Amino acid sequence: LMKQPPRPAREPLLTGKRIVRILTMGVVMAAGTCAVLYLAPQMYPESAGDPLFATTLAFTTFVFYQAFNLLNVRSATGSVFSLQTFTNRAIWVSLAAVVVLQVLVVQLGVLQGLFDTTDLTSGQWFLALGVGSTVLWISEIRKAVSRYRLRTSAPAYQGEGL
Repeated sequence: LMKQPPRPAREPLLTGKRIVRILTMGVVMAAGTCAVLYLAPQMYPESAGDPLFATTLAFTTFVFYQAFNLLNVRSATGSVFSLQTFTNRAIWVSLAAVVVLQVLVVQLGVLQGLFDTTDLTSGQWFLALGVGSTVLWISEIRKAVSRYRLRTSAPAYQGEGL
């Protein structure tokens, strides 16, 4: 990051590229959440009789989307699958808190009544996790393409060796 020039003073924080990324991820999250909401009763007919089932599964999927997106936004080009990802302890504490709170809201009877949720099976949790992770995979592909383009278009560093 230190080798990159600073952002020009007149450049807005939300550039066209950033707005496109935000909108793309928003569409991915909305489409995935709506798909889970719509398809959940067909995928899990044994749970379809519970009026809270599909909304609970969709809500949980959306929470996972947000958790994975938190990892995505740390860097516009750097992969989440690097040691750099582990340098911010606050993010990991926040992610753990979000997951624990979601489990409590979905599985704990008292909180189910407050939040209009119902129990999910382990398979349903894994579905929500898998669908929610799509935002990570799409972003990782975009970042890999971006890194490739930077490598192939930037002239090689001609500085002194070690």
